[in-house]
Amino acid sequence: MALKVLYAAKIIDLAQLQQTYLLIQCFKTHQVDADVILSGDNLSKPASKQLIAQIEALKTGSCLIRHKPTRFTKTFRQKVADIFTNRTHFKGANYNLVITDNESIVAWSAKLSGIPVMALGHHVAVNHHQLPFDGANLTRIWQQWLVPADYRLGFHWIPFAPNILPPIVPSYHTTCIKNKVVVYLPSESLAAIKSLLESFPNTEFYCFHPAAETKSVGNIHYRGDDHEQLLQDMKSCKGVITHAQFEVINAALKMGKNLLIKPLEHELVQTIDASLLIKLGWAKQMHYLNDNAVEDFLDIDDQTSVSFSSDPCLLVEWIKAEKWHEINALHDSAWKTLKVG
Repeated sequence: MALKVLYAAKIIDLAQLQQTYLLIQCFKTHQVDADVILSGDNLSKPASKQLIAQIEALKTGSCLIRHKPTRFTKTFRQKVADIFTNRTHFKGANYNLVITDNESIVAWSAKLSGIPVMALGHHVAVNHHQLPFDGANLTRIWQQWLVPADYRLGFHWIPFAPNILPPIVPSYHTTCIKNKVVVYLPSESLAAIKSLLESFPNTEFYCFHPAAETKSVGNIHYRGDDHEQLLQDMKSCKGVITHAQFEVINAALKMGKNLLIKPLEHELVQTIDASLLIKLGWAKQMHYLNDNAVEDFLDIDDQTSVSFSSDPCLLVEWIKAEKWHEINALHDSAWKTLKVG
């Protein structure tokens, strides 16, 4: 009998949705029946709709789209109601496994229904007890409790534990315009970014920001918060200035673009990721909008590329084999293909 899986993901950006498409596509190739639940604020955007249509066209099972993710601020009663609604559905669905990428309500529903749960994603890695980062242990334990699981597989840049795999990142065709830099700092004020970039008139900056209108002023080309266009401009730039956002950084590393990161210090995940990036030597860092840091960044010629796989079939084959406690062979095979150059 074919394995039947529910895959539920809380989608943050287009790159994560692309990863979901690659996984579901591979499920179809390996004849795994897969229902899909996707939630997120950005799923109504044209690029997201196009990818969702491609996922639905694979016809691996049902595909439920929630344009608003389950909020932490929901009342306890609402959350319990959601869990019991899901349990009613799960009883008739006969799932062998529920895979959750940070979808806590789905994870709890499956757990209480007696269905094996596999937590999959970057959040598993940053909350791992073996992560080489000191501090915030209680926060990380709490995050693990929010998404209960029988099995956990995390994505990160170093193999610090057996259940950590390299990220799955789509392939991109890239070029390099030497004086083109993409800037994606949505949590900074647009005026502060403008003031910083005006100091470097010989560089063409493509600045993506939620408050920006599409226009060019001198050497600064403003764009809205459009993740599809962001990836398009990243393909042809020399470097990227951004917060420590995992999916954006993965795309930049796969493309071989220089990175200058400004992590949001109040966000634990970004602090952790920035720390690892600096230790690996894969990025430069600034703690505030700093002219000197940008000047040094623009002078860098060497570029680091990381050959993250765009093929999740090793993972899907392991899931299909149903020997979920035996992780070492998958771990070794996945990391063997990773090259840094």
